[in-house]
Amino acid sequence: MKPRLLPACLSTLALLIGVLIVHAADPQYHLITEIKIGGAGQWDYLSVDAESRRLYVMHAGANAINVIDIDRNVVVGEITDTPGVHGFVAVPALGKGFSSNGRENKVSVVDLKTLKLIQRASPRVPQTR
Repeated sequence: MKPRLLPACLSTLALLIGVLIVHAADPQYHLITEIKIGGAGQWDYLSVDAESRRLYVMHAGANAINVIDIDRNVVVGEITDTPGVHGFVAVPALGKGFSSNGRENKVSVVDLKTLKLIQRASPRVPQTR
């Protein structure tokens, strides 16, 4: 074997051993259940509200947030009119949630009980001098 080929052969062997080790290991994650949400287009972040046991799924393609009850694994509602939604955070102590709407550069303030829009706000950007 030529001396130049030895490093390449050793690298290939190490890679194959690594693949075998990873493949042989028990997977840490596995599918427990599937919840059909439906819809097409782009999806973005997920957000969990542990207190109310809800999962918020950003559906940027539909300008909406799907709300799922994580104990029953069913869709319980939808927050609509959130253009280009990227993320959502629930604040149960206030009874409100806040979404970042990328297409309009605004934040939607939502009532967590009714899932209805309370108001929209534009973020304040500090002026630099």
